[in-house]
Amino acid sequence: MSLTAALNSARSSLTVRSAETNVVSRNIAGVNEAGYSRKTAEVTVDPSGGVQLLQITRSADEALFLRVIRTNSDATMQSSMLDGINRLQQTVDPALGKATPAGRLGSLVEALQQAASSPDSQVLAQNAVDAAKNLVQTLNDASSAVQSVRKTADAAISSSVDKVNTLLATFEKLNTRIIADSGVGRDVTDQMDARDQVLLELSAEIGIRTTVRPGNDMQIYTDGGATLFEGVRRSVTFQPVSQFTPGVQGNAVFVDGTPVTGPGAVMQSKSGNIVGLTALRDDVAVSYQGQLDEVARGVIEMFAETDVNGAGARAGLFRDGVSTVLPGASLQTGLASSIRVAATVDLAQGGNPFLLRDGGISDPLDPNYKVNTTSAAAYSDRYQTLISAFDQLQTFDSSGGALSKGSLTSYASSSVGWIEALRKTTTDDADQTSTLLSRATQTLSSTTGVSLDNEMSKMLDLERAYQGSAKLISVVDSMMQSLFAAVR
Repeated sequence: MSLTAALNSARSSLTVRSAETNVVSRNIAGVNEAGYSRKTAEVTVDPSGGVQLLQITRSADEALFLRVIRTNSDATMQSSMLDGINRLQQTVDPALGKATPAGRLGSLVEALQQAASSPDSQVLAQNAVDAAKNLVQTLNDASSAVQSVRKTADAAISSSVDKVNTLLATFEKLNTRIIADSGVGRDVTDQMDARDQVLLELSAEIGIRTTVRPGNDMQIYTDGGATLFEGVRRSVTFQPVSQFTPGVQGNAVFVDGTPVTGPGAVMQSKSGNIVGLTALRDDVAVSYQGQLDEVARGVIEMFAETDVNGAGARAGLFRDGVSTVLPGASLQTGLASSIRVAATVDLAQGGNPFLLRDGGISDPLDPNYKVNTTSAAAYSDRYQTLISAFDQLQTFDSSGGALSKGSLTSYASSSVGWIEALRKTTTDDADQTSTLLSRATQTLSSTTGVSLDNEMSKMLDLERAYQGSAKLISVVDSMMQSLFAAVR
């Protein structure tokens, strides 16, 4: 090998070792950086015997990364649902004691039994009315809590949609730079790491899948098939509801004008924060509202007053607002919000609590609805009839998931069981998906991440190689100086 060739070989070696050292330094700096993948300098030997830097590549495992993406979407969906279900469960939390719908029903039965034991006591009659008022207040509060959960979920969907659009805008900029830099042979590994982090954040909001075209051009689709990004980002839109009341429907999320949530979605998304929040707002909360409404309908029917001549029935102690019209045999959406205790029987509102014993709550002036026609002080038959009604079978709307037929007390208990079972199932699912995500993330990090020990070892090897190349240059320089001196 000539001295010139040796010098050129040493110089190229120094250049390549310098580039390799830079890559190792980047790896060391990124050892604790989320989403950083290990970089490698690809080196080859050229025909002259020197070394050449071909490219810088990153460690990647597409299958593992896709698993992380999927489990991240599932975990976020379950977590979003669990947060809302926990809030709904607070309305039946055992810590509330009797301050739950089922507990209030039990308290009302006890109050009626006490009033029946002393039918001449106005105090005990009013206590029964107060127990009814407590039941109404609990149903009203639970219904308000349901609508609050729906409102919070709807606002969170809006925030999630905003985040999706922001992430897509960031992705578009990164993808454009990656394509351009790839076309001229620049190092795009850090930009690809950043793009992957955007995908990971995006997958938390909505389930996604990706494809890659030549030139590192990536496309994004929802897990339901809607296009989020294909050359350019697509618009994701959502119109939040200003105020939620029972029966008000939440709006769908649209991707490029196509609904991806809701019953009309032809490309239904299957996972992610948006899907979990939508299920909470439109399914779970609505089902629980229906159960509360059925409890309200049940007590109105139980305490209805019948015309002694068989001419009809009216709402008695409980009613829908101020109406004495009975709600009927089917689910009445929002009844738990509007149910009230009749003012005519409430001493605090100028009423007569003995009407609970005598009848005529619906209209004290109409004698046809009075059962204790003589106002006998010892009359307890009406109390006993009301008490026994709590054990009578009723038919309930089964769409909410609770009992379809049984006593009102058993229905209220089944509603508690329904939400507790749902909370347990969702908790188990959330724990499972969270564990899967943790394991997938750890596996991906082990496969593509940086080992500090390995990088420090590489740094030492590169230092020695750099010193060897520098030594060779020094030797060549010395030989060339001797050669020049000899020919003078």
